[in-house]
Amino acid sequence: MKQKDRPIIVYGGSFDPPHRGHMALAAAALRQLRPAALYFVPGFRTPFKDFKPLPFAERRGMLEAALRGAGLAGRPEVRISRFEADQGRVVYTWETLEHFRRLHPGAPLYFLMGSDCLADFRRWRRWRTVLRRARLLAGLRPGYALSAGEVPFTPLSGRFPEAASSGLRAALFLGEEPAELQPEVLSRIRSRGLYFSRERALLKKLISPKRYLHSVETARMAVRLAGQLGVPAQKAAAAGLLHDCARDLGERALLRRGRALRPRPPFASDTAARAPLLLHSWVGADLTRRRFGVEDPEILEAVSLHATGAPGMGPLARLVYVGDLACHGRDFEEAGLVRELAYRDFDAAFRAANYVKLTHAFSGGGWVHPLSVLLWNSLRTEKPAS
Repeated sequence: MKQKDRPIIVYGGSFDPPHRGHMALAAAALRQLRPAALYFVPGFRTPFKDFKPLPFAERRGMLEAALRGAGLAGRPEVRISRFEADQGRVVYTWETLEHFRRLHPGAPLYFLMGSDCLADFRRWRRWRTVLRRARLLAGLRPGYALSAGEVPFTPLSGRFPEAASSGLRAALFLGEEPAELQPEVLSRIRSRGLYFSRERALLKKLISPKRYLHSVETARMAVRLAGQLGVPAQKAAAAGLLHDCARDLGERALLRRGRALRPRPPFASDTAARAPLLLHSWVGADLTRRRFGVEDPEILEAVSLHATGAPGMGPLARLVYVGDLACHGRDFEEAGLVRELAYRDFDAAFRAANYVKLTHAFSGGGWVHPLSVLLWNSLRTEKPAS
């Protein structure tokens, strides 16, 4: 076959991070089609996802590490394209394919994907245009049929690993090293401080080992429940990890930092006088922004309200509120009951967590923060989710 007649394969995605499933699909496509080129095309941002990916340079570095681990590095037909990243905006597949048609005029063009993407193909922007530009090349992944109705595609031989970058990111945020990632990729992540590894190192300096383990377990529970509430797992992990970042500062430091907060926390004077330890929530939110560089308002709300709660809390704040009380490592009976309930009926678990916190404060003869009482009163009138 003449060089100009050999196919061109385009493999788009976030590659955030690249995993064994990506490499297995690419290797199978190379064997089956023997293309003139296979382009990995990391996107600027993916239209179906609500996270901001790592910069292109970091994802390119991880892709190069993944290719080395898969034995694909150095092959002249395997290339990494910065076309989408250079556009500075969301780029749709039909646009990317038009670019490669111009780059390789007359060559057969294929777009590589897993069968999980094939299942949603008709949701893509201008999917009929995509089919006019290229033929789909799809590999079977567990849990998804290798079928697209009337949409034509070329099947890849074999079955390919189940791996989702979103779940891998959440695991990496928690400090785990998923088996779906090659050692070369994990090494790159560690050396570059990616996926919150720098932030975790700082957190370990600010809180005790016991508090750090509690933070990890709070984050882990929040991640597991995030899908129920429509919260991105990555945000759940970050908020859970950081919620107690100011907890070990000491009363004097909390009072000093609390006085400097702007805007002032609700009931700040009473809190400082009667339960200064509770200031760690609002001081923690300030620390989250200043020291950890997190500006996301939902994460800041979750850190601010994890101890007291408040009426009108968003889903992420509710996740961390429940996780802080009920995560593994909390060994009192009510924590286990709330934890079990959370996986069956999160709204009921949220109400139960508020009740447990209130009764604990009342029974101990301590001061009850007015926000906790206001939350209780709001939940009594709140209609359960249908």
